[in-house]
This record gives sequence, structure tokens and C-alpha cells, in this order.
Amino acid sequence: MSPRPGFLPTLPLLVALASGSTAQEMDRYEAQYGTPVDVTITDLVQNGSAYEGRAVRTRGRLELAVGARRDHMLRDHFGNSVLVFPVRDIAPQFDQEALTMMGGEVQVTGVFRSGSLPAGDLGAASLATITFWQYVGPERETKGPIKAVDVTLESLVRNPGKKDGQTIRVVGKFRGSNLYGDLPSASRRSSSDWVIKDDVFAIWVTGKKPKGSGFSLDAGLKRDTGKWVEVIGRPETRGGVTYVRAVKVSLTSPPTPTAEAAPPPPPPERPKVAPVVVFSLPLDGEREIARDSRFVVQFSKDMDEQSFEGRVVLRYAGPRRPGDRLFDGLRLSYDWGRRALTVDPGDLLRPGRQVELLLLPGIADTDGLVLAPRQGAVAQGPSPQSADPPSRGDVAVEVLRYEVGL
Repeated sequence: MSPRPGFLPTLPLLVALASGSTAQEMDRYEAQYGTPVDVTITDLVQNGSAYEGRAVRTRGRLELAVGARRDHMLRDHFGNSVLVFPVRDIAPQFDQEALTMMGGEVQVTGVFRSGSLPAGDLGAASLATITFWQYVGPERETKGPIKAVDVTLESLVRNPGKKDGQTIRVVGKFRGSNLYGDLPSASRRSSSDWVIKDDVFAIWVTGKKPKGSGFSLDAGLKRDTGKWVEVIGRPETRGGVTYVRAVKVSLTSPPTPTAEAAPPPPPPERPKVAPVVVFSLPLDGEREIARDSRFVVQFSKDMDEQSFEGRVVLRYAGPRRPGDRLFDGLRLSYDWGRRALTVDPGDLLRPGRQVELLLLPGIADTDGLVLAPRQGAVAQGPSPQSADPPSRGDVAVEVLRYEVGL
């Protein structure tokens, strides 16, 4: 039944998405209102402003609302209720099926609105409303044979959309609520959806819990996985992921004696990135540093401590002056926890001089990747007329400069 004029705020054109509707239509609707969020009726009633105008999915006992019209509502176990209205395209189908669903638990997906009813409709009540484009009726055990086409999980996954809307029978190993990461977690459309898998091919099963005559599986427990189930239902494909809306679920045997659900492939190896200098203390370019300063250089990755040997040079910039000494007492220590190299000059720095700390090629991380210049930096050679160029004449990967205070 369509929403009555003047009752709801005017809504943009809604796309009707009954159980047999196309995935393309659902994608259009979600593009307009967002991905539906699972929410209880109690939460909708008590926190309606948080869901105003959003796509929601909720469930409750289907009842007739008391009033001048034969409107429908969903009621939860706490007595909270929400009016539900099908969009125009599915209204005839829903009105017909509602007769058999009364009193049963129904799930609807639609756009939520809060507001008050006109006086006289339902007394003076104020009720939230959902204009829905998809619904799932109470689970009822289907009796008798169901005409269905036998397909494999491989054919469903390899040929997305080919069997959409048809009634099919497929067999797979129960994998719970994606407990093994067989499918992208973001592709799960409802908290009640679960997964079956054969070899590397997996699909979502929706619309019916994993239980039937003589069995009931818990989608949240790994101990219940590993059993083979037969699912009869209608597939639909969205974003390359296949969903089957089940009408019947039963335990069965593997499709072949050696059938197995392969583990999900390991994630691709992350590309290795060369280490760089991320911080220094004193700061690079800092002036007025203390004469007894020690220098700390922090790296982006764990470094090979042995690679520092012979590749860290401390010197005065510019031509040598009387009294200048080589830093023969230079000491290096590496802190693994902080990824930090400490350079102790082993001597007091001369006042008013510029000091250069050079990191030469060959310094490497524990993966063997050599140090790279920081972003925007270029490899640098010795300063003009430097007092003590690197002994090997290498171009430095990093040059950190400091001004010693007077």
C-alpha cells in the first residue's frame, strides 16, 4: 500500500527492489540513500534523528495498524513499533503476501522518516515510518520438491549475473558469517548473511538462516563450519559478488568425494620500501647547539647496526682552521626500540663553527635495502673547501648541518 498523501514528506523517486529486483536497481537506490545499516526498532524509535533520511534494515512482527486505513507496522518484543509502506512498484506484491505473513517476523529495507500521524489515524500516536523497497518474509520450511536448476559455485562465480533471478540449487561448505575471510567484509549486506564455499569459489547466502529439518548451524562459531549444505534460491550479483536469496537450506554430502574449501589466498606481499631519515636531534639546520651536543638520527625502518661502521662521518665545514681536530673519538650506538642512531663526537665542538654529519652510501635496513634520501632531498657531496671530505670520496646520501653556539 503506498504512503498516504500528506503523511510523509515528499520523497525523491524511489527504485522498487523486491526480492526479484535487479542488482543494478539496488545499486542506484544505495547511491541515493547510502548502504543500509542494521538497526533495531527500539533504536529507531528512541534515536530517530540519528537515522532520519537514511537507508536502514530492521525486522519485527508484522501487524495491522489500528486506524482508518489498513496500514502495516512492525512491532518488536518491547512493544515499540514502526509503520512500514512499500514503494509503489512492489505494493501489489507486498499487499498480497502480507496476508500470509501477518504475525510473523518480517525484515524490511528502506528509507527512515520520523513524524507524527494526523489526528484520528492512530489516535494521537507518533510513529516512525519506513518506506521500503525490499522485504523478507518469515522463514517457513518449504514442503515438497522445488523445481530448480543444478549449478556449481564455480559456474556462479565465474559467470556473474548469468543465473540471476532463476531458481537454482547449489552446494557448498558452510563457512559461517565469513569467519575465514573468504569474501570482502564490506560486501556483507545484512548481519544475518552467511557464506558457503567450494574450492576457491564463495558466495553469500541471505534471506534464510543456516538451519532446516534436524539441524541448526551457528554462523558465529567456527566449530559449526565444515559441513556441506545445499541451498535452493535465487542468485543476484552486485559488484562482482554473488548472493543467493535462499528459500530452502539442507545438509548434504560434498559435490565430489575430494571436494574441499580452499583457504583464502594470502594477501599480496607488501612492496619493500627503502629506509629514510625521519627525524634528527638537534634538528637539521639548528643554530646555537651546545658544544657538548650529541646527535640522534631516527630512521623509518629497523636498521642493520653493522652497516653504520665506516659510513658515518662528522666534520667541520669549510677550510681547516688552527686547532681543528679530527673526531677520532667518534662513538656510535643504535637503539633498536627507537630505530635511532646516536653519534657522540667524543670531543667538545668548536664554538661558532658549522658541523656536518654525513651518512654515506651502504647504510642499510634489516631487509638489506640501502638508505635513500628524504623526499625532496638530493644526494649531496662535500661542502666547498670542506676540511675533512669523506675518506672514500663517496657522495653522501644525507648531510645534516648544525651551527655551534659561541
